[in-house]
Amino acid sequence: MSPQRIIVVGGGIIGITTALEFQRRSYQVSLLDPKQPGRETSYGNTGVLSDGSVVISNNPGLRKQLPKLILKKSNALNYSLGFVIKRLPWITRFLSYCTDQHLDHSSRALRALQAHSLELHLTLISDSKAEHLLRKTGWLKVFRSDASYKGYEMELKVFERTGVGHTLYSEDELKQLEPALNPIFRHGVLLHDACSVSSPAALCDAYLKLFTDAGGKVILGAAKKFQQTEHWEVQLGDSEPLQADAVILAAGPWSAEIAKSLGYKIPMAWERGYHWHLEPGNGPALTRAVHDVDAGYVMSPQQQGVRITSGVELADRDAPHDDRQVQQSIRSARQATSLGDKIEDTPWMGRRPTLVDSLPMIGAAPRHPGLWFNFGHQHNGLSTSAASAQLLADLFEDKPPAIDVEAFQPNRFRL
Repeated sequence: MSPQRIIVVGGGIIGITTALEFQRRSYQVSLLDPKQPGRETSYGNTGVLSDGSVVISNNPGLRKQLPKLILKKSNALNYSLGFVIKRLPWITRFLSYCTDQHLDHSSRALRALQAHSLELHLTLISDSKAEHLLRKTGWLKVFRSDASYKGYEMELKVFERTGVGHTLYSEDELKQLEPALNPIFRHGVLLHDACSVSSPAALCDAYLKLFTDAGGKVILGAAKKFQQTEHWEVQLGDSEPLQADAVILAAGPWSAEIAKSLGYKIPMAWERGYHWHLEPGNGPALTRAVHDVDAGYVMSPQQQGVRITSGVELADRDAPHDDRQVQQSIRSARQATSLGDKIEDTPWMGRRPTLVDSLPMIGAAPRHPGLWFNFGHQHNGLSTSAASAQLLADLFEDKPPAIDVEAFQPNRFRL
């Protein structure tokens, strides 16, 4: 009997790891994307493989921050008024999850997913000969004032409750840990089990080579139509449709639009984010990704230079770029460390797919046998991808998953 044919729609890190996992289980897998895989949302992240990004954005503390965020007094958020008006029902549902109960539920689920995923990534990195990209130096959060550090108490309690390994650093200890930082930070929290990579795009390329070297097929094209008969047909254009026994939707911020064509109402919006690369300065080099909590940005040493990333921008998925946030991030980063000139003329922009409960959707579509979902990983896609792929394959084969998947099942929503 010939192996089942699987089409994975979406070539980001979620799609690539999903394709690899199903291939490992002897399925005949094709990976479909309009562009070279790994060049959309997965390209531009901080490169952090975190086991502790477990405090969701819509946590109980968000309500206290709303006045500051609405008045745009924090670089952590920028928004388009038109988007807010149009997406008000989604925003209202998003805010309804700002409860202690959901924080506990989501943090435990994400902790299990990320910790398991980190283990799987380390194996994949070895298998794909990408060890040269890996840094085992942790993920550092820094605070400019005692007040901002005190405001981080909720996160620290969640770390304790969920078992996230972390170490607290004083002002003097930070100087020893990360000499590249200027002495403007009063406190630090190092997630010491987290890792990072020096190029998320190169990691995607390495995983993709592992897939294609084993016979996996990459198809460049946009899916125009899905049809289910005795099997699945995916129409790309005027050519004959692709045929498969199952389709896995892993198209990130485009997933809701594709699912809508099949009658599903996915409660998804997009957190747009920007990055810009700068030349390193004259001082010591950064050895890890650093989150400047007060200033709402991350700086991460990458192959292209020091990557400065922005906070969240709430705007239509394909709206024109607005680089004010990342420009402010760069000004703040120059206070934090020695930096040179900008490398690119314009910043990169990506879209992080976010469901109303800030958890991904992993499992079977409720009304279409053979259709599976793996999307909505927000800003955690790199950290959650490998385990999400394994969990989906376990569900596909009706095997007990390595961790509890109930929090991620599509049936938690009325779709």
